[in-house]
Amino acid sequence: MKFKNYIYLILFMTTLIFTIPVESKTVLITGSNRGIGLEFTNQYAQMGWNVIASSRTPEDDEELIKLSREFENISIEKLDVTNHKQIDDLAKKLKDIPIDVLLNNAGILGGDEKVQQIGNLDFDSMENVYKTNTIAPLKMAEAFLNNVLSSDEKKIIVITSGTASITNVPDVSGVKKISKYYKPLYLYRMSKTAINMGYKNLAMELAPQGVHVGIMAPGIVETRLLQQAGYSGMGMSTKDSVTNVIRNINNLDPETSGKYILFNGKTLPW
Repeated sequence: MKFKNYIYLILFMTTLIFTIPVESKTVLITGSNRGIGLEFTNQYAQMGWNVIASSRTPEDDEELIKLSREFENISIEKLDVTNHKQIDDLAKKLKDIPIDVLLNNAGILGGDEKVQQIGNLDFDSMENVYKTNTIAPLKMAEAFLNNVLSSDEKKIIVITSGTASITNVPDVSGVKKISKYYKPLYLYRMSKTAINMGYKNLAMELAPQGVHVGIMAPGIVETRLLQQAGYSGMGMSTKDSVTNVIRNINNLDPETSGKYILFNGKTLPW
């Protein structure tokens, strides 16, 4: 970590509460330091939103710091989504700030495909995957619910995955050989399927309060996670994916709340 980045970040974070213009819409993004999260931060900032960009180690996130210097409407917060005290502390700090879109983007694969096959499963990693991909988005929704309720948009989003669809897993009838394109990815798939159910329930429970819940699959995107999964070279750019997901977030309404939506706007089967 560069010392000047550390000093810049400390000054930046301590003045956050006083610098967010109340007249603009606000989005809180988890996992903002790279990949899809960084692109969400970039595009929302370009749209003129107040962006609260969070990551586990923001002092080391060169690209995020650079982006925050380019856009004065980006504020950076340190947040490990598996640390519930950090979540509660941030919620307390932001208690008077309406959050129009709570965007739960942070997620991990849990290791490459080799440790996500029967015989090699890493059960210690599985626990951390569930803490990050499944438990954290629910904790975030609970901690920041009042912020969302006090906003105009009232939207809570989780970035899930198309691989979480049980229906889309190929029928096993007559299978003699597994396609090289099918990867079990037990840790990742199971955690995402679980959060889909969690956010479907969330949509039902919060509907009477006017909250719209988005379960958004970004598609196959060229990120570090995709490389770990063994699908590198098969995806779209983060820019294309995020542009489409933001469109779906903008279009989120009572009819689409709680539905499992692919980047292209189509509804995925559970």
